[in-house]
Amino acid sequence: MLPALRLVEKSQATGKRLSDVILEFDLFLASDASAGTRKLYRYTLNKLLDFLGDVALESITIANLRRWLVVIKNSGLSVYTVHRDVRQVKRFFRWLVEEGYLEESPAQRLNLPRLPRGEPPKAISESDLEKMLHCAKSGSVRDYAILRFLAETGCRVGGLVSLRLADLDLNQQRALVREKGQKTRYVYFGVATVQAIEAWLNERPDGGVDRVFMGKRGPLTPSGVYRILERLACKAGVKRFNPHSFRHALARRLLQNGADLGTVSEILGHSNYETTHKFYARWSDEELSERHSRYGGVLG
Repeated sequence: MLPALRLVEKSQATGKRLSDVILEFDLFLASDASAGTRKLYRYTLNKLLDFLGDVALESITIANLRRWLVVIKNSGLSVYTVHRDVRQVKRFFRWLVEEGYLEESPAQRLNLPRLPRGEPPKAISESDLEKMLHCAKSGSVRDYAILRFLAETGCRVGGLVSLRLADLDLNQQRALVREKGQKTRYVYFGVATVQAIEAWLNERPDGGVDRVFMGKRGPLTPSGVYRILERLACKAGVKRFNPHSFRHALARRLLQNGADLGTVSEILGHSNYETTHKFYARWSDEELSERHSRYGGVLG
């Protein structure tokens, strides 16, 4: 009884309700997270607010959160969306503990939904990638450079559109990208991509802007990149083409070629290996059978 009493006294002293701390959490994210990440958190937490009401923090229990989870599971959302929502809610309540608004998180025992096994990851296939590269190479030098950069670096689209001329180090075959807010990391590419970027830089309009990839009206935006990929995919007869599918494809290619999870995690810029394992190190039954044989599971 005593821990619960201390929790009530602390929350009553702060006078915080759910809507108050959601706003404060958004301000916290503003210092480090991208606009897209903040938007996703706002969407998820506002759904939680709609379900729970603008309640006092001490009144939120694991039972409340489990009822919310049942509702979103039965709302027609994909298991991946539900998984993301639960991860965000758990992170939000951990932050409340870190900030001293709660002594313990009611979401600590909220279980993440299991992701399905055997379902192909959301990666563009190698054959479809080759088709798109072929179409891009015979068309725009800019689009070809963009496609190669995404495919070889695993860069998020935000990192690509924010890439500056000074961030390129073509001699070292790398670039410094800014993703998820202003987090920076190096990404790497091969000689053919260096040549593709150089060809684009020879044609790139100046316009007094330091961004590498430009459109007719200035630096490309994420939606502009999406339209470029959509156009190429249509021409190539490819259905899966969103920018993140190239990131998935790089991870799978690295893992299939024997890279360890730690290396792949570093290349993708993940903060921990768990993310890499959950979303990228996933194999179909046929792939697991092949890998079992390749790595010595079958006795002679």
